Amino acid sequence: MIITNVAIISCLAPFFLVLWKKLQYQRTYTLIGIYWLVTGLLNQYNWVSDSDNYLLQALLMFFRNLFGIHVALIIFMVYSKEGKRKKIFYTLLAFISFELTMLIWNGMETRSNIIITGIGSLIVLIYSIVGLIEYIKEVYHSPFENTIAFINAAFLFAYGATVMLSTLNFFAIASPSDPNEFFLYYVGLLLSALLTCFGLWQYAETPSFYRNKKSQA
Repeated sequence: MIITNVAIISCLAPFFLVLWKKLQYQRTYTLIGIYWLVTGLLNQYNWVSDSDNYLLQALLMFFRNLFGIHVALIIFMVYSKEGKRKKIFYTLLAFISFELTMLIWNGMETRSNIIITGIGSLIVLIYSIVGLIEYIKEVYHSPFENTIAFINAAFLFAYGATVMLSTLNFFAIASPSDPNEFFLYYVGLLLSALLTCFGLWQYAETPSFYRNKKSQA
Protein backbone atom coordinates (compact mmCIF):
# COMPACT_ATOMS: atom_id res chain seq x y z
CA MET A 1 0.00 0.00 0.00
CA ILE A 2 2.90 2.38 0.66
CA ILE A 3 4.28 1.84 -2.85
CA THR A 4 0.79 2.22 -4.32
CA ASN A 5 0.06 5.49 -2.50
CA VAL A 6 3.47 7.00 -3.27
CA ALA A 7 3.11 6.00 -6.93
CA ILE A 8 -0.33 7.61 -7.18
CA ILE A 9 0.94 10.86 -5.67
CA SER A 10 4.02 10.79 -7.90
CA CYS A 11 1.81 10.47 -10.99
CA LEU A 12 0.45 13.97 -10.38
CA ALA A 13 3.89 15.53 -9.83
CA PRO A 14 4.92 15.85 -13.53
CA PHE A 15 1.69 17.71 -14.34
CA PHE A 16 2.24 20.31 -11.62
CA LEU A 17 5.91 20.53 -12.58
CA VAL A 18 4.89 21.39 -16.14
CA LEU A 19 2.64 24.17 -14.83
CA TRP A 20 5.19 25.46 -12.33
CA LYS A 21 7.96 25.73 -14.92
CA LYS A 22 5.56 27.21 -17.53
CA LEU A 23 6.23 24.32 -19.90
CA GLN A 24 2.64 24.04 -21.11
CA TYR A 25 3.46 26.37 -24.01
CA GLN A 26 5.40 23.51 -25.63
CA ARG A 27 3.20 20.82 -27.16
CA THR A 28 5.31 17.86 -26.07
CA TYR A 29 5.43 19.01 -22.46
CA THR A 30 1.69 19.72 -22.52
CA LEU A 31 1.01 16.15 -23.64
CA ILE A 32 3.36 14.78 -20.99
CA GLY A 33 1.52 16.78 -18.34
CA ILE A 34 -1.87 15.51 -19.57
CA TYR A 35 -0.55 11.93 -19.71
CA TRP A 36 0.47 12.01 -16.06
CA LEU A 37 -2.55 13.96 -14.84
CA VAL A 38 -5.01 11.48 -16.34
CA THR A 39 -2.88 8.53 -15.20
CA GLY A 40 -2.89 9.88 -11.66
CA LEU A 41 -6.64 10.57 -11.68
CA LEU A 42 -7.46 7.12 -13.03
CA ASN A 43 -5.46 5.62 -10.19
CA GLN A 44 -7.58 7.40 -7.57
CA TYR A 45 -9.85 4.35 -7.55
CA ASN A 46 -7.49 2.79 -5.04
CA TRP A 47 -8.40 5.50 -2.53
CA VAL A 48 -12.12 5.92 -3.08
CA SER A 49 -13.34 2.36 -3.49
CA ASP A 50 -12.80 -1.25 -2.44
CA SER A 51 -9.11 -1.83 -3.08
CA ASP A 52 -9.59 -5.59 -2.60
CA ASN A 53 -11.74 -5.85 -5.73
CA TYR A 54 -8.86 -6.98 -7.93
CA LEU A 55 -11.02 -7.87 -10.93
CA LEU A 56 -12.32 -4.31 -11.13
CA GLN A 57 -8.80 -2.99 -10.57
CA ALA A 58 -7.58 -5.16 -13.46
CA LEU A 59 -10.26 -3.67 -15.74
CA LEU A 60 -9.36 -0.13 -14.71
CA MET A 61 -5.68 -0.95 -15.23
CA PHE A 62 -6.59 -2.00 -18.78
CA PHE A 63 -8.22 1.39 -19.45
CA ARG A 64 -5.26 3.21 -17.85
CA ASN A 65 -2.82 1.31 -20.04
CA LEU A 66 -4.94 1.83 -23.15
CA PHE A 67 -5.04 5.59 -22.56
CA GLY A 68 -1.31 5.67 -21.81
CA ILE A 69 -0.36 3.72 -24.94
CA HIS A 70 -2.24 6.09 -27.24
CA VAL A 71 -0.89 9.26 -25.61
CA ALA A 72 2.67 7.89 -25.45
CA LEU A 73 2.59 7.23 -29.20
CA ILE A 74 1.21 10.73 -29.80
CA ILE A 75 4.06 12.16 -27.69
CA PHE A 76 6.58 10.24 -29.81
CA MET A 77 4.89 11.52 -32.95
CA VAL A 78 4.84 15.16 -31.87
CA TYR A 79 8.51 15.48 -30.97
CA SER A 80 9.89 13.31 -33.80
CA LYS A 81 11.14 14.49 -37.18
CA GLU A 82 8.97 14.22 -40.28
CA GLY A 83 10.08 10.80 -41.53
CA LYS A 84 9.80 9.07 -38.17
CA ARG A 85 6.60 10.98 -37.39
CA LYS A 86 4.82 9.35 -40.33
CA LYS A 87 5.93 5.89 -39.22
CA ILE A 88 4.59 6.48 -35.71
CA PHE A 89 1.35 7.87 -37.12
CA TYR A 90 0.78 4.76 -39.24
CA THR A 91 1.74 2.58 -36.27
CA LEU A 92 -0.86 4.36 -34.14
CA LEU A 93 -3.54 3.89 -36.82
CA ALA A 94 -2.63 0.21 -37.15
CA PHE A 95 -2.83 -0.30 -33.38
CA ILE A 96 -6.21 1.46 -33.15
CA SER A 97 -7.53 -0.76 -35.96
CA PHE A 98 -6.16 -3.83 -34.18
CA GLU A 99 -7.66 -2.99 -30.79
CA LEU A 100 -11.06 -2.12 -32.29
CA THR A 101 -11.07 -5.43 -34.15
CA MET A 102 -10.20 -7.33 -30.98
CA LEU A 103 -12.84 -5.53 -28.91
CA ILE A 104 -15.56 -5.96 -31.55
CA TRP A 105 -14.66 -9.61 -32.08
CA ASN A 106 -14.19 -10.66 -28.44
CA GLY A 107 -15.67 -7.79 -26.41
CA MET A 108 -14.24 -6.78 -23.03
CA GLU A 109 -12.80 -10.22 -22.42
CA THR A 110 -9.77 -10.78 -20.18
CA ARG A 111 -7.59 -12.54 -22.73
CA SER A 112 -8.42 -9.96 -25.38
CA ASN A 113 -7.52 -7.15 -22.97
CA ILE A 114 -4.21 -8.84 -22.18
CA ILE A 115 -3.31 -9.14 -25.86
CA ILE A 116 -4.22 -5.52 -26.63
CA THR A 117 -2.30 -4.20 -23.63
CA GLY A 118 0.70 -6.41 -24.30
CA ILE A 119 1.06 -5.51 -27.98
CA GLY A 120 0.43 -1.81 -27.38
CA SER A 121 2.94 -1.71 -24.53
CA LEU A 122 5.49 -3.55 -26.67
CA ILE A 123 5.11 -0.91 -29.39
CA VAL A 124 5.72 1.89 -26.89
CA LEU A 125 8.65 -0.03 -25.44
CA ILE A 126 10.25 -0.44 -28.87
CA TYR A 127 9.90 3.26 -29.70
CA SER A 128 11.35 4.14 -26.29
CA ILE A 129 14.40 1.97 -26.95
CA VAL A 130 14.79 3.43 -30.44
CA GLY A 131 14.60 6.94 -28.99
CA LEU A 132 17.30 6.18 -26.42
CA ILE A 133 19.56 4.61 -29.07
CA GLU A 134 19.17 7.69 -31.27
CA TYR A 135 20.01 9.89 -28.27
CA ILE A 136 23.15 7.90 -27.45
CA LYS A 137 24.38 8.15 -31.05
CA GLU A 138 24.42 11.95 -30.87
CA VAL A 139 27.35 13.71 -29.19
CA TYR A 140 25.72 17.05 -28.39
CA HIS A 141 22.21 17.42 -27.05
CA SER A 142 19.85 20.30 -26.46
CA PRO A 143 17.98 20.63 -23.13
CA PHE A 144 14.85 19.41 -24.92
CA GLU A 145 16.64 16.28 -26.19
CA ASN A 146 17.95 15.58 -22.68
CA THR A 147 14.42 15.86 -21.31
CA ILE A 148 13.04 13.52 -23.99
CA ALA A 149 15.74 10.97 -23.15
CA PHE A 150 14.39 10.80 -19.60
CA ILE A 151 10.84 10.53 -20.93
CA ASN A 152 11.91 7.57 -23.05
CA ALA A 153 13.61 6.00 -20.04
CA ALA A 154 10.44 6.57 -18.02
CA PHE A 155 8.33 4.80 -20.63
CA LEU A 156 10.91 2.03 -20.70
CA PHE A 157 10.25 1.25 -17.04
CA ALA A 158 6.47 1.67 -17.20
CA TYR A 159 5.82 -0.31 -20.35
CA GLY A 160 8.61 -2.80 -19.77
CA ALA A 161 6.77 -3.85 -16.61
CA THR A 162 3.46 -3.96 -18.48
CA VAL A 163 4.90 -6.14 -21.25
CA MET A 164 6.28 -8.53 -18.65
CA LEU A 165 2.94 -8.74 -16.79
CA SER A 166 0.99 -9.19 -20.03
CA THR A 167 3.30 -12.04 -21.05
CA LEU A 168 2.84 -13.78 -17.69
CA ASN A 169 -0.93 -13.36 -17.94
CA PHE A 170 -1.09 -14.57 -21.55
CA PHE A 171 0.71 -17.81 -20.73
CA ALA A 172 -1.34 -18.20 -17.52
CA ILE A 173 1.79 -18.03 -15.37
CA ALA A 174 0.06 -15.31 -13.36
CA SER A 175 -3.46 -13.91 -13.07
CA PRO A 176 -4.54 -10.31 -13.85
CA SER A 177 -6.24 -10.22 -10.44
CA ASP A 178 -3.09 -11.27 -8.55
CA PRO A 179 -2.22 -8.62 -5.89
CA ASN A 180 1.48 -9.13 -6.63
CA GLU A 181 0.89 -7.89 -10.18
CA PHE A 182 -0.43 -4.61 -8.86
CA PHE A 183 2.70 -4.22 -6.76
CA LEU A 184 4.94 -4.68 -9.82
CA TYR A 185 2.72 -2.35 -11.84
CA TYR A 186 2.97 0.43 -9.28
CA VAL A 187 6.72 -0.01 -8.83
CA GLY A 188 7.14 0.52 -12.59
CA LEU A 189 4.74 3.46 -12.47
CA LEU A 190 6.63 5.06 -9.57
CA LEU A 191 10.03 4.75 -11.27
CA SER A 192 8.52 6.13 -14.48
CA ALA A 193 7.03 9.16 -12.71
CA LEU A 194 10.30 9.89 -10.87
CA LEU A 195 12.34 9.74 -14.08
CA THR A 196 9.86 12.07 -15.78
CA CYS A 197 10.05 14.53 -12.89
CA PHE A 198 13.85 14.53 -12.94
CA GLY A 199 13.97 15.13 -16.68
CA LEU A 200 11.49 18.01 -16.48
CA TRP A 201 13.14 19.53 -13.43
CA GLN A 202 16.74 19.25 -14.62
CA TYR A 203 16.54 19.98 -18.34
CA ALA A 204 13.15 21.28 -19.51
CA GLU A 205 13.18 24.99 -20.32
CA THR A 206 10.37 27.48 -20.67
CA PRO A 207 9.87 28.36 -24.39
CA SER A 208 11.90 31.39 -25.48
CA PHE A 209 8.88 33.39 -26.66
CA TYR A 210 7.41 33.19 -23.13
CA ARG A 211 10.71 34.26 -21.54
CA ASN A 212 10.98 37.19 -23.97
CA LYS A 213 7.37 38.20 -23.30
CA LYS A 214 7.97 38.08 -19.55
CA SER A 215 11.18 40.15 -19.78
CA GLN A 216 9.45 42.78 -21.94
CA ALA A 217 6.67 43.06 -19.41
